[in-house]
Amino acid sequence: MLDFLRENDVLSTIFAFLLVLIPAVFIHEMGHFITAKLVGITILEFGIGMPPRALRLFRLKGTDYTLNWLPLGGFVRPLGEDIVRQQGDEATQQDRDEARTRGIVNPKSVGDAKPAGRILFMAGGAIANFITALLLFVVIALSGLPAVVAAPFGGASGALSNAGVQSGDTIVAVDGQIVNSATDFLALLHQDDSEPVTLTVRRGGDTIDVMYTSAGVIDLETVSARPLIVGVANDSPASEAGLQDNDVIIAFNGETLNGYEALQALTRENLGQAVTLTVWRAGETLDVTITPRETPPEGQGALGIQISDAGYDPNAGLVFLPDYVSRPLMQAIPYSFQRMGEVVAQIASIPSQLINGTANGEELRVASPLGISQVGAVLVQESIERNRPTIILEYMALISFALGLTNLLPIPALDGGRILFVLIELLRGRPISPEREGMVHLVGMVVLLSLMFVVLINDAINPLSNLLR
Repeated sequence: MLDFLRENDVLSTIFAFLLVLIPAVFIHEMGHFITAKLVGITILEFGIGMPPRALRLFRLKGTDYTLNWLPLGGFVRPLGEDIVRQQGDEATQQDRDEARTRGIVNPKSVGDAKPAGRILFMAGGAIANFITALLLFVVIALSGLPAVVAAPFGGASGALSNAGVQSGDTIVAVDGQIVNSATDFLALLHQDDSEPVTLTVRRGGDTIDVMYTSAGVIDLETVSARPLIVGVANDSPASEAGLQDNDVIIAFNGETLNGYEALQALTRENLGQAVTLTVWRAGETLDVTITPRETPPEGQGALGIQISDAGYDPNAGLVFLPDYVSRPLMQAIPYSFQRMGEVVAQIASIPSQLINGTANGEELRVASPLGISQVGAVLVQESIERNRPTIILEYMALISFALGLTNLLPIPALDGGRILFVLIELLRGRPISPEREGMVHLVGMVVLLSLMFVVLINDAINPLSNLLR
């Protein structure tokens, strides 16, 4: 199944729709349902999927729980409202009578609730989406965030070996600090030569602490880039030579490499000729013989490898690798709020980008459910290929947050538009008639659906996923 998803864009798009959008919409409606119960608003129906109804699952405390034909999350039908708008007095009375026949003694419509209760009910969906995003970001941090880890080689420095660091170990933190660059790592490692630091070391499946005292000041400028293998194509020269993910290429025919550009240049100069790559692998250095092919398959290079950069410092005896390191809960929670703040700041910067002319129109274009699913399909495939579920979890968190934020916009037919009418009521001292408010929301719904149809056609013609490929 996973292999099929990796290779099938259509199936991946459908899977992303089911995995990303439907839960986000369902959670949104569940938020409305819970807040309605909190403020005493009667809910006549909680639907899984959207009408038409397939069947009623059961009735509990006067609320019908139904299964509907359109797999688009769910909906709630509070007393006094339909899916689109607030109902008039006659329709509301009919709902009230129906509620009483179900055994609800004192049915309460949306209009019966106090303004604060109505605002909470209307914002409940967005609140549920925000909480979901926060929880997902916490899970992501607990699972592992990008970081730089250090691995010793060649026996490492004498001080590291004497401290108990072994070949094949990975140092993930210094004094509990996880960093994102090699120079920051070295700065922490040698911050005070007279005081020991605690190294958090990953050894096999265990994590241990090692006390380390620096042997002297290390020049932070000695770190240089080396090509890091992050993917090996099947039936390629690299796979036949036994190259593996996370191998670091130190030299090419004895010539020291500095970054993947140098590897690409030397590879082009030696097409069809056997060459020797000096490779660092899990604390050991080995030589590998390989012949770059002159006519590689489409999408592959002469060696058949995907390359990133690793840091390499022969003076410190360390290789610095990009990795994912789990954060403890007390760091994961602040990270979650920080990530939400970053998203808000990014959205808030859009108006200034538009004014200054620095905005990228393609990146800022409105996405339909199809476009969201197209991007999700790419991220699902990437999650499978890299065995990193957090990639799609990050997208799920962002979509949940975006759904909540969008629904709070003061646009008719959206939750924010309905909240706006409650605020106007507070200013006027009396509500706007349900018929007038309902007409505004109905017009807003027509406009939104028309816009969504145009966006949907655009996403079908120009898939949003093209921006990621």
